[in-house]
Amino acid sequence: MSLTSKEKSLLQENLNAEYLCIRKYKQYASMASDSKLKQVFTDLANKEQTHADTIKSILSQNNVNTQVLLENYADPQQDFSNMQNNLGLTDAQLLNDALSTEKHISGEYNTSVLESACPKIRKQLQHIQQEEQQHAETLFNEMKSRGWYNLS
Repeated sequence: MSLTSKEKSLLQENLNAEYLCIRKYKQYASMASDSKLKQVFTDLANKEQTHADTIKSILSQNNVNTQVLLENYADPQQDFSNMQNNLGLTDAQLLNDALSTEKHISGEYNTSVLESACPKIRKQLQHIQQEEQQHAETLFNEMKSRGWYNLS
């Protein structure tokens, strides 16, 4: 399965987005006040890591170096526990940003799916996109259950 240059570019963008999500969700887990939300963000970070591993594998099988991408999003040993207070972010704002992120990433995967020439890769990307939509649903439900998502 040889990748086109377009596929390589799209997969690298997807991998960058996954690394950003991992870092963001780890930070949000540290920043959240609510223990349930801490766990939601931790679970999402782990699921995003699985997505990153899948994409990294596809790229590696096609001799694309992903180390540079990983270094751009390396997770420094930093304590984010006081960041929420310093930034003034609420749990509602963390959830809202995370939901916006998932909406964006799902759209990016849609482009990757539609522009992938390889059926096997397309299927893997469709699976990841579906999981991203499930992540968004999880975040939406957390917001809705707390009255932080206005449906009217």
